[in-house]
Amino acid sequence: MKKIFVTFIACVSILAAHAQQNDTLQFMTDYRHFIANVEQYPQFTKSVADSLGTIQRTFVRRYRAVKPQLNDAQVGEYNYLKGRYAKKMLAYHGNNISNDLQAAGDTIAKATSRARKAVGGYFKGIFKKKN
Repeated sequence: MKKIFVTFIACVSILAAHAQQNDTLQFMTDYRHFIANVEQYPQFTKSVADSLGTIQRTFVRRYRAVKPQLNDAQVGEYNYLKGRYAKKMLAYHGNNISNDLQAAGDTIAKATSRARKAVGGYFKGIFKKKN
């Protein structure tokens, strides 16, 4: 009876270890595919970037769950892939910031020109002699 119980526990342990290994392999495969898909986009729209951010947050939660089972090489690869994702998203956000700065610069230039004319007209009114 003890031999059967010990054998049963050993089998369950082996199956649990194998299942955990499959979880980590599946996670890493899914994340590799996700990053490859992200890098295929030439440019993002806001809705695409938002949905990719949601998927990335899901992967981060999954990573936290499987991290104890990952080996050092898998942790290193995950962080490498995460860096590639961050690089692509920074390029997207950088393009948006430069477009926003250009629009802000145009607005400031227009406002400065208007303010200069308003102030100049005011001082001309003060200092110009009446004939």
